[in-house]
Amino acid sequence: RKFLECINRKKIQATNRNCEVTADVRHDGSEPLVDVMFADGERLIMKGANLTTVEMLTALGSRCNAKELKAEQKSKKNP
Repeated sequence: RKFLECINRKKIQATNRNCEVTADVRHDGSEPLVDVMFADGERLIMKGANLTTVEMLTALGSRCNAKELKAEQKSKKNP
């Protein structure tokens, strides 16, 4: 819940208009799971029972930074 609160803030969403947050809250006793689908089709699945909110935000941030760096390198190769 805290992770969802963090990424669903207007200030955060304003940084990337292409980001869409969809919540699927279940009350069936299953393990908390965060499933991030990137535009390129790659997925990041984080099990909330084993991670803190900060760890999930750090993992998402590092994955996004890596993708951004990869895109910048690709654009420099193809002027």
